[in-house]
Amino acid sequence: MSYRGPFILVFALGQQLSTLLGRAMHDAPLRPDEFAVTSVIRLMEPVRPSALAATIGMRPTTLSNYLRRLSDSGHVRRRPDPADGRAALISLTRKGMRDTEACFPGFGKAIEAFEHNLKSEGVDQHDLLAMLESMSRAIDASSTEVGG
Repeated sequence: MSYRGPFILVFALGQQLSTLLGRAMHDAPLRPDEFAVTSVIRLMEPVRPSALAATIGMRPTTLSNYLRRLSDSGHVRRRPDPADGRAALISLTRKGMRDTEACFPGFGKAIEAFEHNLKSEGVDQHDLLAMLESMSRAIDASSTEVGG
């Protein structure tokens, strides 16, 4: 295989991950991208959209589209933040919680296969996560430097 720089490699990893999760979660009630959003809401709720967008690395406008669709489908609710009435807090509805948790078996299957194959490669998962977090911070800082 020819050399892939970090940006092409991360792009390729995203494509591969999409394929893996699509296969593992083919009968789940949420698509893998929706599950990514609802699972983070589940862990952080109630959460402001800005904090959610920062955690999942999504532009606020893109997240807004997801939240609108998830709200329309009855998965999330938005309410005013009592600490700041201009801000909103996002939480899962009962349906959102139920459908998010129904995704766990397929998602778990994907994680289990990944961890097994990562171990076969001789890679420590904690070291990998530390490197990915460093890359995430470097990309965020670079994005700020580049501007626009």
